[in-house]
Amino acid sequence: MSNTRTNYLYSVIYRLSICILPLIVTPFISRTLGAQGNGLYAFSSTVACYFIMFSKLGLESYGNRSIAFCLNDEERKRKTFWSIYSIQVTTSLISCALYIVLVELAFPENILIYRLQFLYVLSALFDVSWFFFGIERFRLTTVRSLLTRLLIIIGTFLFVRTSEDVPAYTLVMSACFLLEQLILFPFVFRHARPIRVSWAEIRPHLLPNLKLFVPLLALSVYNWMDKLMLGIVSGKDEVAYYAYAESINNLPKGIVLALGTVMLPQMSRLAVEKKLSAFRQTLKGAMTFICFVCCMMCFGIAGVSQVFVPLFLGEGYEPSIALTVYLAFVMIPMSLTDVLQSAYLVPMELDRIYIRSVALGAFVNLALNALFIPPLAALGAVLGTIGAALAVFFYQMSRIRGIYTLKEAWGSLWPFLICGAAEFAATYSLGRLGMGPLPLLLIQLAAGGGVYLGMTFVLSRTCRKDLRSLFVFFQPGSAQGGTPS
Repeated sequence: MSNTRTNYLYSVIYRLSICILPLIVTPFISRTLGAQGNGLYAFSSTVACYFIMFSKLGLESYGNRSIAFCLNDEERKRKTFWSIYSIQVTTSLISCALYIVLVELAFPENILIYRLQFLYVLSALFDVSWFFFGIERFRLTTVRSLLTRLLIIIGTFLFVRTSEDVPAYTLVMSACFLLEQLILFPFVFRHARPIRVSWAEIRPHLLPNLKLFVPLLALSVYNWMDKLMLGIVSGKDEVAYYAYAESINNLPKGIVLALGTVMLPQMSRLAVEKKLSAFRQTLKGAMTFICFVCCMMCFGIAGVSQVFVPLFLGEGYEPSIALTVYLAFVMIPMSLTDVLQSAYLVPMELDRIYIRSVALGAFVNLALNALFIPPLAALGAVLGTIGAALAVFFYQMSRIRGIYTLKEAWGSLWPFLICGAAEFAATYSLGRLGMGPLPLLLIQLAAGGGVYLGMTFVLSRTCRKDLRSLFVFFQPGSAQGGTPS
């Protein structure tokens, strides 16, 4: 198995561990804590996420890229890591202090919940996963994540018993997030022994890091601001309906995001080596593959939501059904955008396009949220997310048409839209059968997956023979060779 394929497999497992394992406890938590308790946890967690974001700035992309650039130079790699991590320590300590002050002043009515979330905020101080992604050590991060997610499951079933146990659930989640980073941190010393770095070595990383923080700040508007606005305007119940619909869609989204995590260091090396032919070939292969995956997931979730959501969440979450369907279709533009960013904009250091695109998305999302959340509540937040995702995608495509055009993107997408529509028709129509929800769901999944894969196979043998090479960019040498163009 090639290195890229292995890394992608580990990255998928890592992303799935983030999404699947907590979702194992969701049916229990949704019924035990209720919409109000779950809404309170989701709201407080969103507040904590903002401070974590300020702790790490743009390290998820900048740190990963910087380490990948100097992968073959051990001394430079050491200096780069400790210079960047020095910035992270400073920003994390400042964020922790500001968080303590804010929650004491702004949330006195639920102060215990926010104090427990401090452990989550503190975890950013020790989060060095960006370094291991940069050196392509995906197995280590995967094993760590699986372990801590298992502890979340055990802790939740042991300590959460009634609707009054929101503090216990918060403690389990935040403590495990902190433990996850503490487990990984000591392994840094095996790959980058401590070295004293000067201000002159730290300073060059500040501005590029801040540049990549700007898009993250903008992205947070349509990742988290919708929940904050819902909590303030429409109440904690609406936050719960929306958060659960989002969490259901995060499972397949994790599979898609895994590709971007793997592609970034690989594409960064190709950019440095100026192997532009291989770069463009790999980008096109990645876009086709992601269209295949995201359409299958998107239409599949939309088709089974009527059966899956009540089975998964229990009574009282009926509003989440429609929200799950609408949010599923956001997956398509968001997935394509993520590949463009991770496999092209960030490796090629086109930070200005990246920043402007997500700033546009943030503005569109904020405007639509302000317009639609008051009258439509959670549905208004969905409309804001859809509008933002489309705005970002079309802006980025307009700026990179020299290497990848909208026509090429549509050429990769339309076959899978057809396959997905057939998948949706099959799963949705089967949902009307009169039988128990669990066997019905299994029948829907089998039928929908069979229809999608079958139609893809037919298209690859008839009008779209190029689809036979869907996984070409995972072959050894597909992203390693090439000549400068």
